Amino acid sequence: MPTQTVGDVELYYELHGEGQPIVLLHGLAGDCSAWKAQIEVLSKDYRILALDNRGAGRSSAPDYPYTTRHFADDTIALMDAVGISEPAHVVGRSMGGAIAQEITLAYPDRVRSLVITASFGKLDRYGYRILHNINEVVKAQGFAAAARHQALFFFPPPYFNENKEQLDAVEEMLANATGPVHGYSHGTHACLTHDSLDRLHQVKCPTLVMTGGRDVLCAADASRAIAERIPNCKLRVYEPASHFFLIQCYEESMADLKNFIDEHAV
Repeated sequence: MPTQTVGDVELYYELHGEGQPIVLLHGLAGDCSAWKAQIEVLSKDYRILALDNRGAGRSSAPDYPYTTRHFADDTIALMDAVGISEPAHVVGRSMGGAIAQEITLAYPDRVRSLVITASFGKLDRYGYRILHNINEVVKAQGFAAAARHQALFFFPPPYFNENKEQLDAVEEMLANATGPVHGYSHGTHACLTHDSLDRLHQVKCPTLVMTGGRDVLCAADASRAIAERIPNCKLRVYEPASHFFLIQCYEESMADLKNFIDEHAV
């Protein structure tokens, strides 16, 4: 399990495949294992860098509030350390999508294309309340208790009701989060304070925004707000799905993701 010290954190990372680099940035409630299905497909044609963000998974968790710029700087430093100097395709989900925005804004020469999935330029009031409340549950009762709440926001009711075995597995994954509680809380702070809306017009690289039409955590309107501000941005809405549309609509979303990256790999 390779790790790399960058600044005041030690980051766990994985490299897969060969070719142009793709950097995968996970969300608040997970680690880089959340990308397993995408890595299996993308690593056939690309070099994949997937990492556990500071505060999550197998990476270290300094005890102070994080910002999405902290995560962005971590990612660029890790890219440097593993020899990724050419521009990368940067893909982020949820909090990872906010990190991806910060990378693109702060380090535009390092990004070949940008894919933002189930994310936000700024959380709306509803999404802010959800994340705040989940964080309070994590702090008071731990990850296992919070997992039972999170699953309700990650999938719409019909899918939740009809896919018990799969949803039980998702809840178990969330319940077994390996990062410390303070790392999760500091990551939550990064989400609650992230606001890139007034800067997104500066993004010049090809961009795809993907969202679930029934997402209440990172609402489809939050993704539309991103797409409206980035020049020539493409928007893809998976109408029946919620926050975890990459699971619920796997085949469709995987094809859209792969086709977009292929289109901009030249």
